[in-house]
Amino acid sequence: MLRRLEREGSLRFPGPWEMRTVRSLFERGFIKPGPRRGNAPGLWSLSAKGRRLLPRRSSEAALASSHVVPSHASTAVADMQR
Repeated sequence: MLRRLEREGSLRFPGPWEMRTVRSLFERGFIKPGPRRGNAPGLWSLSAKGRRLLPRRSSEAALASSHVVPSHASTAVADMQR
């Protein structure tokens, strides 16, 4: 969910199946509600704390360019990079 918010921006209509995750992330301070206008649904976006959890794009690019495979990568991914 955090990666989706980073990639797509604010989430306007979380599905019913996503609300448990949204509430959990909100309680932990990783996402924040946006301003409500009248009866319009609220927007959900990443908080500063949530952004700190996600890897920086520049570090991801550095990993990809140096062909370093993280220890948690699957063997299929490791085989593709060889």
